[in-house]
Amino acid sequence: MMGDVLEIAAVTDAGNVRQYNEDSVAVDVELGLVALADGMGGHRAGEVASVMATDTVIAGLKASAAEFDSRNERQPLQALAKSIKRANEAIHESSRNDVRYRGMGTTLACAVFYDNHITFGHVGDSRIYRVRDGTLALLTRDDSLLRDQVDLGVITVEEARHSHNRSLVTRALGIEPQVSPHLAAETSMPGDVYVFCSDGLNDLVEDADIELIVSKLGANLPLAAQHLLQAAKDNGGFDNVSVVLARVRAPFAAAPPTLWLRLKRYVKHLLGK
Repeated sequence: MMGDVLEIAAVTDAGNVRQYNEDSVAVDVELGLVALADGMGGHRAGEVASVMATDTVIAGLKASAAEFDSRNERQPLQALAKSIKRANEAIHESSRNDVRYRGMGTTLACAVFYDNHITFGHVGDSRIYRVRDGTLALLTRDDSLLRDQVDLGVITVEEARHSHNRSLVTRALGIEPQVSPHLAAETSMPGDVYVFCSDGLNDLVEDADIELIVSKLGANLPLAAQHLLQAAKDNGGFDNVSVVLARVRAPFAAAPPTLWLRLKRYVKHLLGK
């Protein structure tokens, strides 16, 4: 079972300033699923969007995970893309049909751990890092105005760090009828710790400090997650803060498909489904 080889700890907090927490996190340790979202829209619409995103993605992945086959490496990627698409459509439709939620949207960072790999996707500026052998690596690229300006050489990284435009994202779930998420996969190794976070963490806690906290406390994930959260709050806590840490304990090669599952697929093939 995945619970024997994967450990997950999650924390989310409104921070020191915001009245409501518009972040949402959802995990399923046994299936190796993680979803984190940072909602936007005001009047609690952001909270609705983020919960819709995490609930829809996790539900979609749960429905697909039972049929994953290690012989088809693209299945987790396809399942992730499909679940993100459904979440975007659901949020966009709610925004159109309910004036209370007009214009709401959310960022998203999500992943599937399967067969010694992590398949991950993101939209917006919520991030996914990996800490391997004490070294932090950013696996995602922010969909943000500042990231675009840095890449174009308009401003420096240091100027971006102190800019007042840090919250301006260029892509989010629910804003348009369709969205193109960033999708990728990599081999995971025992000892790896993956960090999923909303910008309430990385805007206020330097990457070097995230690396230090996870490296020193990674053996105790709940404690490490709490330390990251507290670091953001100690540095101002101006935004909601959410962190999910996932540590790979051991190899988790997928088992071969069961006879029942092979029979189920054969019947679906015969029925043309």
